[in-house]
Amino acid sequence: MTEVRRMIAEVLTLPESLVFDANNIQDVSKLDKFITVLNAYQSDIGTEVKFKGAEEETASTLREVTISVNAYGKNAYDMLCKLTESMRFAFVWQRLKRLGMGYLKCSQIRSLPTTIAGGKEQRAQVDLIFSINPIVKAQVNRGDTVKFNLEKG
Repeated sequence: MTEVRRMIAEVLTLPESLVFDANNIQDVSKLDKFITVLNAYQSDIGTEVKFKGAEEETASTLREVTISVNAYGKNAYDMLCKLTESMRFAFVWQRLKRLGMGYLKCSQIRSLPTTIAGGKEQRAQVDLIFSINPIVKAQVNRGDTVKFNLEKG
């Protein structure tokens, strides 16, 4: 998630210090704008299991990952418009490829202004949907011979 936050900061030309993990937000009371990023959920699409000889088993799962991005403060909606349009740029795709991710689509951008302290704060939210393909390998314990003891009972 750190690399995804860095990519978002780069796309929006914001300092990395303004793009937070939604589960670990610092004091934002003095900021005029900031972004939060949350790994909202993952859905398995399918799994392929392969055996290499009799010694190794490999599970390759295709997953859809939804990352929720919230913008707060000045030009919140516009920032997310820029982000969603920028997801199609080659440098973003290359960076995601290095992370083992692929960009699929995004949700509609939602404008969520909130009244606070006698004024309105601009807020907006969008879900970015990615594909990932984690691969897990495990050694298979092999039994060349098995001995049975039969007892009369």
